[in-house]
Amino acid sequence: MKKIISSGKWVMYTLLFSTLLFAASCANQANKKESTQQKLEQEPKTVQKEAKVEEKQDSVMFQKKMDFFKKFDTNNDKKISEKEYMAMATQKFAALDANHDGILTATESDLVTAIAPQGKTSVTKQQFLDYYKKKFQTMDKNKDGYVMMEELDVREN
Repeated sequence: MKKIISSGKWVMYTLLFSTLLFAASCANQANKKESTQQKLEQEPKTVQKEAKVEEKQDSVMFQKKMDFFKKFDTNNDKKISEKEYMAMATQKFAALDANHDGILTATESDLVTAIAPQGKTSVTKQQFLDYYKKKFQTMDKNKDGYVMMEELDVREN
């Protein structure tokens, strides 16, 4: 009889322990649901913020494209020809060449470090124009001799 009673206590303790584990598990699940719910409630705010930032960046990029086109599309045909682009590059060189000697030095422009052959501190007008011709060819994605608004990535300039 003692064995049965002690065996009954063991079953009762086991059931009690199992019930406690089950209750703890349920509480843990409830906490997880609350945490997940909080994340879901916060996520739209984060997504909205990111969307606003992206929209602002798109707006800035569009404005830069429009400014670029206003500057380079001199005949207003909604495309920039190589001739138009190179005419502006020639004007840019003339404006940067402060002493008008046909050579652009690093003191006259920061562009020299990007254009000049390694170890050189100056570029000739021809080197400057060759650099801009390559830039135009990079921008002209479909290689038709024109840069259209759709092709333009102002970060390339």
